[in-house]
Amino acid sequence: MNTAYSGSFGRLKVHYNDFLGNEFIKSLLDLEIKDIKLRLYETSYKDDIDKSSVINSSELDILIAAINRHIINNSRIAIFAVPPEIKNYIKTYISKWDIESIKAILISKIIKHEIKYNDSFIISFRDIPLGIFAGNLSYEDFRSMLSRPDVESLVNYLVSYGYNYLLQYIDEFKKTGDIYPLLSSLDSHYYNELADQAKFFNGDEGILINYTKEYIDIKNILTVIKGIELKVSYDSIERYLIDNGNLTKNILSDLFRSNNTVDVLKVFKDYDLEDAIEYYQKYGSLSMFEISMRKALLEKYLPLMMRTTGAPFILGYILTAERERDNLRTILIGKSYNLDRKLIERMLM
Repeated sequence: MNTAYSGSFGRLKVHYNDFLGNEFIKSLLDLEIKDIKLRLYETSYKDDIDKSSVINSSELDILIAAINRHIINNSRIAIFAVPPEIKNYIKTYISKWDIESIKAILISKIIKHEIKYNDSFIISFRDIPLGIFAGNLSYEDFRSMLSRPDVESLVNYLVSYGYNYLLQYIDEFKKTGDIYPLLSSLDSHYYNELADQAKFFNGDEGILINYTKEYIDIKNILTVIKGIELKVSYDSIERYLIDNGNLTKNILSDLFRSNNTVDVLKVFKDYDLEDAIEYYQKYGSLSMFEISMRKALLEKYLPLMMRTTGAPFILGYILTAERERDNLRTILIGKSYNLDRKLIERMLM
């Protein structure tokens, strides 16, 4: 760790103690939304809830806004602790928030629905939270994007922010009206850039490099099984597979040709997918696979990251913040839809 950043890193270690424990998170499963608000108000979410309460909306919306605000603050705390040699990696990683929001805006232009926003940086369509402004682009940047009248003008606007690679898909979009190649290219560029930035500097970055490779593997596995479920050809999905993971395209091609979702997933025993396979066989839903694989990835790498005093710890801090946000949102949204308690618990990471 660069000694100039040791003070910021120390503060990051202190802030890590503010994260909610697993038992606390699970205790919320037995509460109503209004009582969850009271419990969270006794934690580091107090200030976020106070500031979000000004939106004068339902308790669910206030809590979602507070959770989004909280992860924005966590991201900012982490960035201040990042030494120059890994800053590009961390900035690339958190650009996922930018991409999530850009994709939401692109989709809104296609379906002709206005996206709204407020000071808690929620992007919402029909009042459903979609993205948060917690990446490298500013709130004002996104306000400008939202003002663009259509997909083509938005893509042209994004060129000045480094998204010039989107231009190669504009002609295809204009001919077919298919937005998916644009959305997929955002993902592909993100994952490839992340892999490119995962390098050795001080000797402890091996954890980051290995995590990034498996992070890409999960993306590719999900692409393969979605292709199988949609009954499309391998050629149709190959362009959407990401390089730089552990699984080569030859391996992914062989998996795809098995033409059976369960057979593909049984290969990946390290991801503990038995419960997800059972859920898929019962309901025909792929949703549990991503949850199970992400959970397994975190359980494998977070303990390793937390034992370091350098770059891996900073990524681990961000991943812990993301997991907490995802779990809280899962509980709140699950309760708002009156989902079964056991199902909500299965969806936690």
